[in-house]
Amino acid sequence: MEIIRGGPEDVDTAALIWAHAVSRRDGYEVPSLDEARPGVESALANEPSLLLIARDGGVAVGFLAAGPQGTDIAHVNYVGVHPDAWGKGVGEALLRALPDALTEHGYARAELLVYVDNVPGVRLYERLGWIKVGGPVPHPRHGRLEQRYAFAPTS
Repeated sequence: MEIIRGGPEDVDTAALIWAHAVSRRDGYEVPSLDEARPGVESALANEPSLLLIARDGGVAVGFLAAGPQGTDIAHVNYVGVHPDAWGKGVGEALLRALPDALTEHGYARAELLVYVDNVPGVRLYERLGWIKVGGPVPHPRHGRLEQRYAFAPTS
């Protein structure tokens, strides 16, 4: 598996991965590209943004998208893995590539939100050294509980 830096040409690929992942995770019909693209575009709208793409055999199977949240904090909006690649270490590979990308983009740390019922995601973040910040809060649109996590790369 290789992790590459993505660009604008990879937004549709990332959006389709996310559409399939949330469809499988949440049990609803796969959103169209037109429905999925705006979220990824929004995550990358402000600079410095970063997009990491995980490829397996040349095929994109996952991505991580982040953008600025304050002056030296990156907000990781998406860690998405296509359901066909779940359990193959794609999310871990993306998160292990994140510290170098943070440093390259001038970030001191990263934060993200994860649904507390996303047990595999929570386990992965905690295993890789992400730290809980505060307590769970309801998502503003639908009330599903989310937990904030923070990560600071070590030098």
